[in-house]
Amino acid sequence: MPIGFGAFVEEINLRQIGESDTGKLREALLEYGLLVVRDQGLAPDEQVAASRIFGSLETFPNTGNQVAGVPQIFRVASRPADGHVEVGRYWHSDGSFREVATPITLWQTVEEAREGGQTLFTDLQLAYRELSLEMKRKVEKLITVHRNGILHPLVMLHPKTGRPGLYLNMGLTHHIQGLREGESEELMAELDQHFSRPGATYIHAWQKGDFVIADNLRVAHKATSVSADQRRILNRTTVSGNDVFWNKVDGREKLVA
Repeated sequence: MPIGFGAFVEEINLRQIGESDTGKLREALLEYGLLVVRDQGLAPDEQVAASRIFGSLETFPNTGNQVAGVPQIFRVASRPADGHVEVGRYWHSDGSFREVATPITLWQTVEEAREGGQTLFTDLQLAYRELSLEMKRKVEKLITVHRNGILHPLVMLHPKTGRPGLYLNMGLTHHIQGLREGESEELMAELDQHFSRPGATYIHAWQKGDFVIADNLRVAHKATSVSADQRRILNRTTVSGNDVFWNKVDGREKLVA
């Protein structure tokens, strides 16, 4: 990944992960923002277990095309019978519509496409650093408003590292507070292009057995299309913002004054 973020993790078996490896994975995620672990092929219950090393998991309703008995899995697919389709084809961080934003997303390949279906990732902290000084001044105190009314700072400080990064869901953000409608749309379009600037994205082509971990407050992602004549399935788990690993000390909840 010669783009300044992200790392491949080698020689690890997520079915048999000890305390030392857990600590290393957590540290690596904070350092790189995106981790790719090859050749895992985790079953749904194994994925849930591996995901829990980063915190408690969010749950989702079973709409009939999900994994029965495993509400922690949100399945996305190329065909409606296999999972949710047409999901996230714009720059976003999962769970930004929540008051306490979803901090971590994890995916496991179930069926890979022959062609297409890649996922793009971009570094939100680098995106902020590479803004002009004038643009930094423009965005630093702005607030985004989601369609459901949830507010988030456009420049978000990472709760663990304290580093600033842009935080903007291109599909679910209704407007930016304090800007006229045209100004809000213009700024969002400009930042959308900035996320996709040359050399800023890592394009992940899903392979059999891939397990990918993303810090949603450090990186955004964007799905690409895959034809319905191909069977492509990803199982996705997400960590709750109220119970992510960096809010714990020695396995216990932090005390918040």
